[in-house]
Amino acid sequence: MTLIEMMIAIFIFITIMLGSLYLLSQIYKHYGFAMEQGISVSQVQRSTKVIIDEIRRIQQAESGAYPIISADDFDFVCYADADKDGEVERIHYWLENNSIKKGITKPSGIPPSYPAGDQTVITVADYVHNTASQPLFSYFNSDYPADTANNPIATPVAQINQIRMVKLDIYFNLDPLQAPDNIRLESFVEMRNLKDNW
Repeated sequence: MTLIEMMIAIFIFITIMLGSLYLLSQIYKHYGFAMEQGISVSQVQRSTKVIIDEIRRIQQAESGAYPIISADDFDFVCYADADKDGEVERIHYWLENNSIKKGITKPSGIPPSYPAGDQTVITVADYVHNTASQPLFSYFNSDYPADTANNPIATPVAQINQIRMVKLDIYFNLDPLQAPDNIRLESFVEMRNLKDNW
């Protein structure tokens, strides 16, 4: 082999190696993102299941208060036995800094009350990207789905005693600057303990 042939062979070899390394790095990058996305979606789905289960089982407070305290697009407060210990806790869900937060307040005293500063806060789900036009919570009365004119309830905070179903709508995105776009997780929850005779 001449020196020129040797140089051409080395150049071709280096070009093939660099191309292969670039291809492998891209495959690894996309595979890693897909794995992270899958794991994160799975965690959000598990968290959503817990939220749904607790909302489904809301009930009258230990103090006798109505099961729903407040209802808004990004904030929902109710009473339920969150830890299944036979004691009804005050549960507060809200969206803050792209995370769904959950606050739990245990009853105390006689008669039972729920002290305002005694809330334990945990993060339920991260990477939530709901916008102002994509409410986390929507509320429906007992006439849904037959009545779509009055559902979802336009002013749930003023019609708390009419709420019979809650829609949880999460727009999830691990990395908004990179594809894929938001993943939407949507669930309807009918509250078993709320009847129209309240």
